[in-house]
Amino acid sequence: MATDPAERLLNLIIALTHARVRMTRAQIRSAVVGYEPSGEALNAEGLRRKDAAFERMFERDKDELRRMGVPLLTVVDPTHGDEIGYRIDASDAAMPAIDFSPAEAAALAIAAEYWQGATLGADAHQGLTKIASATASAPRSPLTLGARTSSSSDATAVVVDARAKRMVVQFEYTSDSSGTLTRTVEPWQVLLRGSAEYLYGLDRDRGEPRTFRLSRIHGTLRAVGAEGAYDIPRPLPDPHWGAAGQERKAVVGLRPETGHALRQRGTAVGADGDWDLIEVAYRHADALRDEVLSLAGMAKVVSPFDIAQDVRLHAQAAYATATADTATADTAQRSEADHG
Repeated sequence: MATDPAERLLNLIIALTHARVRMTRAQIRSAVVGYEPSGEALNAEGLRRKDAAFERMFERDKDELRRMGVPLLTVVDPTHGDEIGYRIDASDAAMPAIDFSPAEAAALAIAAEYWQGATLGADAHQGLTKIASATASAPRSPLTLGARTSSSSDATAVVVDARAKRMVVQFEYTSDSSGTLTRTVEPWQVLLRGSAEYLYGLDRDRGEPRTFRLSRIHGTLRAVGAEGAYDIPRPLPDPHWGAAGQERKAVVGLRPETGHALRQRGTAVGADGDWDLIEVAYRHADALRDEVLSLAGMAKVVSPFDIAQDVRLHAQAAYATATADTATADTAQRSEADHG
């Protein structure tokens, strides 16, 4: 099974940091997990392709390490000047002494997973890899979040970037009161409320501050106009959360010792096998759906049926996307290793 590129980079960092003098390409290829050793039983063409695949992979990894700020040194053997090796000077690469508690390590993993599949996903994963190489406490790979989608991650990334540049954003948005309209907004903040993300800023069309739930944005959220187009007020006015909507009831099934927020604001109404049944009040169906999905299979909607069906459809779509992405990545890595 192909090794994850981030894990291969971490293995390379560890090997080159602990090398007494240097490691040649041949030594790296045979000793670092993630690179395929030369195949003795292959014919000349097969060997050529496999060697070429290793060279491309190693060159990319070198560039990536340097982009991450890892001080990779090229060392020429003083006796045989044509034999080049590599090492990482531990004194140059050393970070200040750091360590993380289990809770802090989990928070780092969640932060990296927050951007998974989005524009900033690669940078977040690389940051986690670099921290993991400097401390034993940081997790080697991100945790799994159930309801996070790449589209909402990318929308958040666009908002964060637009806010930093003071650029206006534009998007199609659906609300209970206005239906679907094009909104033009000056971003002030991204807020989290009830497990949902909101854009808070000045709605230019209405001429007043508004909040917009990112999951209700359709299509692409984009930055428009020039940089420095507006100023962010200080202090910010209190957010306006819009119409509350009619309160309704739903029954949610929870696995034991999970869904504490739902349990706290709901009422226990029985059990169904291994599921605890909790009646909760909700005003927006999509908010309840996202909260249930975020529990990654530890919660389900029993009633009403339309929300239960919506949860199933979103979960199935997320699973299909994840399976397809994994299959595509594995196929690409096998193709690169086999054909060069």
